[in-house]
Amino acid sequence: MRDILTYFLCLFIGFIFLGCGEVEEETEPMLSVELPDRYYDTSGLLYEIMDKQVKELLNLDFPGDWYNEEDPELRAKYYHALLIQKFGDIPAVHIVAIFYRLSLLSDGKPTEISIEDLILRAKAHYLLWPNESNRKVLEDTENQKIWRETDDPELYAELYTETLIRQHGDIPEVHIVVEGEKKKKFGGWRIATDADKNEYVEYLRAKYVLQPTEYFLCVYNVFKEARDSGKPFGVAISREKETCVEGGLDELLNLTLENAEDNPE
Repeated sequence: MRDILTYFLCLFIGFIFLGCGEVEEETEPMLSVELPDRYYDTSGLLYEIMDKQVKELLNLDFPGDWYNEEDPELRAKYYHALLIQKFGDIPAVHIVAIFYRLSLLSDGKPTEISIEDLILRAKAHYLLWPNESNRKVLEDTENQKIWRETDDPELYAELYTETLIRQHGDIPEVHIVVEGEKKKKFGGWRIATDADKNEYVEYLRAKYVLQPTEYFLCVYNVFKEARDSGKPFGVAISREKETCVEGGLDELLNLTLENAEDNPE
């Protein structure tokens, strides 16, 4: 389950990655969005939205090339002002601005975000920019919650496959990853024979193809080296823990953030 969370912050950390920043001239509220109270807590490096800050953002004169600002806090503030001046003081604006700020402050590093918050973010994007790409991101994110929580292996595989095909196309690696993740979720891998080890290394390779992060490359190389040298996979597991820095981030989230970059430049 940890690796499943590690697999899906990109997307959306990706989806820092599908046209979510595209601005439509006319938008109408299409979904009900509420801002959780915890988003007003500055201890989590989030905005504490107060009336005086809203007023400041509504009147802030920001540069046209605001997206070139190197200070992440100031850049996030400019983007927040851009949104609130265009769409008004509505929860969706603050939600999108908050996640943009988080992506800047994380600087590519893992950030813990729940699937419920990812859905909230996707709803906010779709409300502000109700285009087809944002609708697909919202659908994928809601499906992700289902396949994460289901006890039905076939439903899990079906929804997971649909999501990955939409993101990467119908390529062999998608089906390899889905099958591997299904094994992990519903019984785990049984790596006892050379054939099993070859299959596991191929699964790790496919994961890296879909999400080419340093972590997945490290894990793949560790287990590939163990297989090629005939070392027990127990050695590889220990080495993975010592050398591969996971960071605890859901890679699907990474993909979502990457594909949903808010910068309209």
